Amino acid sequence: MPRPQFLVPAGPSQSPIFSRPKLSIIHFSATRIPLLFLFLLGWALLCGQPSPRLPDQLTLSNGQTEAVNLRRPAQPEVEAVTVSYRRSDGTVAELGPDQVDRFVYGRTGREFRAVSVELPDPTTNQPVTRRRFGEVLSSGDVELLRVALNAAEYDPTAVDSRPHLYVLTYPGGTLVLKLSSIYVYEQLHANPSRFRNLLGFFAGDCARPRGIAEHARFADGEILAVIEAYGACHPELEIRIDRRRISGGLDLEHHVRLQYIDIRDADFSDRQFSGGVGYQVSTRFQNRMQRLGVLASVDLVYHSFRWREASDISQSMIRGNLSLGYSILKSERFRIQVTGGLSNYNAVSSSFRSFFSNNYFLLNGGLNVRTGNLLLGLHYEHLPGQIPRRPANQLLASVGYRIPL
Repeated sequence: MPRPQFLVPAGPSQSPIFSRPKLSIIHFSATRIPLLFLFLLGWALLCGQPSPRLPDQLTLSNGQTEAVNLRRPAQPEVEAVTVSYRRSDGTVAELGPDQVDRFVYGRTGREFRAVSVELPDPTTNQPVTRRRFGEVLSSGDVELLRVALNAAEYDPTAVDSRPHLYVLTYPGGTLVLKLSSIYVYEQLHANPSRFRNLLGFFAGDCARPRGIAEHARFADGEILAVIEAYGACHPELEIRIDRRRISGGLDLEHHVRLQYIDIRDADFSDRQFSGGVGYQVSTRFQNRMQRLGVLASVDLVYHSFRWREASDISQSMIRGNLSLGYSILKSERFRIQVTGGLSNYNAVSSSFRSFFSNNYFLLNGGLNVRTGNLLLGLHYEHLPGQIPRRPANQLLASVGYRIPL
């Protein structure tokens, strides 16, 4: 007669949902996890550094052209007054519009030229002639340059103001297109009337460009659409335009960031520390739907907590997020953005042996505040119907820094 067998409940350290490090999903030693954090952070920072190649061109005022490695600043207003570059011998130089005639980024083809414009003097507020670099949006017989402005050269307090102006040169002369300001119900607003009148003057007797100019917004694509229609009315002119700007392109912003995560569920809340380091790219439409954006990010996250006051747990996870954003307040230097999307967590190394603890999705919503190069974020992640051993409520706070790519 066979002897009876009895099952003995496992203690907390023997629970089947936990394992010793040798049984973890993919085991990383304690020294490798910090190294992986440092590797990802270093990789993101190196993305903003110039490569040893010399893919760019710079033409001095004396006509001499050099192959250089341009160092693009994060702020457009800095790029309008100085160009920083590395020469073939490794030396770094900075020059202004008085010494440089043009420079071209070889990888993207973006070209900047020196131009003279009238700008308000910050001390007297009287117009003075300054040299600035402007990005070339159209070239040939009709040239359009966009010149970035600093806060003292336009009125950032006006609603829908833009920190740039346009210089339009054509066979009939040169026009400076910029926004003026007007009070509407005691609120200062940017006024496009003068800018549209100048565009109509440029269009002349051509009906189609005049019709577009009457309703044009102060944006690259809409001004270029007027120039394109003007070119169709004057086929003898040679005009080169990047059509991607007319159809509406995307502005990209790249940030490296640090995160602190507070797991709000009771089973995870004891003795916890959770944080991460990662990279985020956000897009904005240039012409239409300028307040709408798409955000994508990837982070390396580390969780450490005491599970149900019984077992110490640690996890290293890859977190991916895809969200839509809407800017409720925006300017070139400051923006408040509401976001909503979906986050996915996948364990790289974990003390949990449960599948649901190491692979899960959470709904994500929150707020981003961008000021200058800093990006501050506060988000909440939640998923109804919590599955045991998986977080369902998390509060995330982040700080990021914009890198030029």
